[in-house]
Amino acid sequence: MSDTCMNHIERHWQALTTSTNEIFNQGNFEKALSGYKDALYRAEVLNNNIPDCIRLKIPFIQVYIISCNNLANTYEELGKLEEAENMLKRTVYYLLHLAGNKELNIDEIQSELKRATLAYVRFAEKNGTGKTKQEQLFKTLKEQLVENNLIKVE
Repeated sequence: MSDTCMNHIERHWQALTTSTNEIFNQGNFEKALSGYKDALYRAEVLNNNIPDCIRLKIPFIQVYIISCNNLANTYEELGKLEEAENMLKRTVYYLLHLAGNKELNIDEIQSELKRATLAYVRFAEKNGTGKTKQEQLFKTLKEQLVENNLIKVE
């Protein structure tokens, strides 16, 4: 994809996210949901072009995480807790996927992974999400961390 297109997608994501944040803050959560879904689509396009993002210094990881978190918060406000939980898990799985990419900064991914895991735990505790779901996420997390040589199990 051309540099112009990539930069346009990032700028459009920024503008869309900013305007949708205002809508969210006004309490119009259904309309915010639509805007945040559109922003996530832009984040996914950026993630389909990681080498270009790296070269152009587009913060594609943060763009994706912000998009998922915005959707999770909106779903939570709408009382759609399962969808909110799924968006938080999606962030964790996304970061685990990136951990296997040797071109990326593993320290940044680990830092974001800690934040994403804590966000999921806070959500689960606040909303009484079942222990079984949490245990499954942590099992997957551990397996992926071991597989990517990010932790060693004695």
